[in-house]
Amino acid sequence: MDEYRHFLLSDTASTESYTSTSRGDGTFRTPPRDSAKHGHELADQFREVQNKAIAEHGKEPATEDLHIVPVTFASASDHELKLERLENKPKGIRILNVREVSGRQVATVAIPKGKIDHFVKRFEEYATETTKTGNPKNNDLAASIAEVKLAVLRDYWTDSGDDYPLPTDEFWWEVWLERSPDEVETVFRASADLLGMQVSSNTVRFPEVIVILAYASLDRWSQFPGLLNYLAEFRRAKIVPGEFVQLPPRDQAEFIHALRARTTPADTSAPAVCVLDTGVNRGNPLLEDSLADGDVHTWNPEWPRDDRQGHGTELAGLALYGPLEEQLLATDPVQLTHRLEAVKILPDVGENSPPDYGPITVGSMAMAELQAPERSRVFCLAITADDRDTWRPTLWSAELDQACSGALDKQQRLLFVSAGNLAADFVANYPDANHIASVQDPSQVWNAITVGAFTDKVWIQDPTLKGWTPIAPKGRLSPASTTSLAWDSPEWPIKPDIVLEGGNWARDPTGFVSKTDDLSLLTTAMNPPEALLAVSEDTSAATALASRMGATLLAEYSEFWPETIRGLLVHSAGWTPEMLEEFPDARRHDRMRCYGWGVPNLQRARRCAKNVATMIIQDSMQPFQKEGSKVSTKEMKLHALPFPKTVLQDLAEEEVMMRVTLSYFIEPSPGRKGWNIKHRYASHGLRFDVKRPEESMQQLRQRLTRDVWDHPQVSPGRTVSDSRNWSLGKTLRTKGSIHSDTWRGTASQLAESEFVAVFPVTGWWRERPGQECYDNDARYALIISIESARSDLELHQAVHEQITLRSTASVTEITV
Repeated sequence: MDEYRHFLLSDTASTESYTSTSRGDGTFRTPPRDSAKHGHELADQFREVQNKAIAEHGKEPATEDLHIVPVTFASASDHELKLERLENKPKGIRILNVREVSGRQVATVAIPKGKIDHFVKRFEEYATETTKTGNPKNNDLAASIAEVKLAVLRDYWTDSGDDYPLPTDEFWWEVWLERSPDEVETVFRASADLLGMQVSSNTVRFPEVIVILAYASLDRWSQFPGLLNYLAEFRRAKIVPGEFVQLPPRDQAEFIHALRARTTPADTSAPAVCVLDTGVNRGNPLLEDSLADGDVHTWNPEWPRDDRQGHGTELAGLALYGPLEEQLLATDPVQLTHRLEAVKILPDVGENSPPDYGPITVGSMAMAELQAPERSRVFCLAITADDRDTWRPTLWSAELDQACSGALDKQQRLLFVSAGNLAADFVANYPDANHIASVQDPSQVWNAITVGAFTDKVWIQDPTLKGWTPIAPKGRLSPASTTSLAWDSPEWPIKPDIVLEGGNWARDPTGFVSKTDDLSLLTTAMNPPEALLAVSEDTSAATALASRMGATLLAEYSEFWPETIRGLLVHSAGWTPEMLEEFPDARRHDRMRCYGWGVPNLQRARRCAKNVATMIIQDSMQPFQKEGSKVSTKEMKLHALPFPKTVLQDLAEEEVMMRVTLSYFIEPSPGRKGWNIKHRYASHGLRFDVKRPEESMQQLRQRLTRDVWDHPQVSPGRTVSDSRNWSLGKTLRTKGSIHSDTWRGTASQLAESEFVAVFPVTGWWRERPGQECYDNDARYALIISIESARSDLELHQAVHEQITLRSTASVTEITV
């Protein structure tokens, strides 16, 4: 895929648009349809599917002797399929998998050959009959479907990480097979043996499917006899770290030195991940070239500098390389773009006394900054206290907020903090215990990125753990990760902000739970030469991975602010299908309290594509002013985006997507005085809003600010309603100090949505004039992406041309 850099816009500010929506009432939403026309079209599409199946099936072994017709149902944009109506198990009609493709929900369904008329009949009824209430019969089923096609092998690929593999790419596949009929495993293994495929001897069993690993290419699968009779889905198998950990040190060293030989470390001036932990040992060969001796510090000068607990060294390996299991088996050169720093903030034995973790943490950050003042960095903090404060700010969390905001020294900082983990005794009660347990101090911090953990690791190969099963399902919360689901403060930020891989735990047949190497992340060990490799897991590992992403972005875009890097990670994040299944739209609030904005995508955070354009704006405003004895709001900013209106208007009804993210830092006020109007925690808040497609610029201004009204106390009249549907809406996206939302609609709608406003809401800067902060500036990063599902549409180039055309225009000329 072609990659393009993001646009950094100057002399204008852009942010995510926000309009309140009324979704989430539990009713099933369907797009408006002409039922007669749409019903007959769907029936005709189904007949075409049947004819195509007769003509095409049997041309390759995978579709020989099929007892079923596999069909894909695609939803309308910004709508979901009525999935329960797509399945009829008494008739043998089964949903195989559900994916999101270009913003649409797509379900692959197996239909017995003699049951095709089941759907044809219902679509004809939809076209010709009505219910007692006057609605078309089968409306929820038919109206939600935009398109019906014959499924092909590609429709079974559900992996969330990689693009669809090339036909000749060979790797380990997860083969998800329906458990019915009972002999499916025997049939599958016999056929694989005849084809000479390498197949794992292990089988993972779930209530409705079994999973077997097989090494093959897509071309080989097309030659697999009758495969579609029992295939449910394909995924790329995860390489487990247990095998490497169990190798003797000499064999570990072979992998380690091979990786080191093909690795080029970053220059000493490159950005760094500063690990605030138990120290980091430079003796591991994979770390030595990226961690200078002068960049290793201790908070207490009397402490030895080396890591004697292992935790910090393990995080360092993940922060530098990511999980090592894939890196060690690869052969490509590795070019590192960032380095490491380490500050030991915990003693080898016992605890800091006194436990001044706020000053210790902030002071340790300053140590790294003083050592290399010209180097940019991100901070990784995977140490937490208990959760008794839940959402309430503590000295530790508030001091971190203050350090990130630059309130004292005008230097903003990018900090990643782990959400904290459940005690091992409670993991057996997954996920109920996780939903009750709060993220831990200081992860309630507003300005840092709080990192929770999810997992894709469900494969146990260790023969000594026969009968053990993973605790967490694939794509859901890691067994020890904490959440903010039980918080009783609806106004506090969503925590965690993002989630990354934290590994899984396992349960034996008696119910005993434990960590296991196979479900952990492979990383660097603290004790060469005894062992060069170790494993890490839970929110500590996830935080190290997030820090690596932050440093990678900082190396790519040195001009970006910490607020911008933070915003990009949230902007790129999304929820796995399993998260969406666990918490559907009616429970969006719970989904965010459990998973935040979801799993960030580093590829999307780094670059655009031909059909994706991401625009970055870094700006500031003065939220408040003092007039006489009264402090009031002062200004908003209205930003014109360089949308290629002609291109978008020509596309007319083509589906497009727009995502907006606004990221800024607040100055904290942690006094526990109820956090009412005069004792708010946050110094200020910012919000964004986007011009509605049918709205004039004057109507936009009138909707946002009273200053343009003819009479300040008299509304100019009814505002223009918004024809777009936002995925989150006002209540969810306005919590905390980072706001993000997405809408999908037509290109013609997007063409008229090119103005974004950023405006202030109150905070203690305004409510406490005695502090004399009312004239402070507030800076922010605004990130806007527009995207088409058409990979051939050169949307990025069109935006580039529009920016070039505007380069000589002033901001005033653009926004009028």
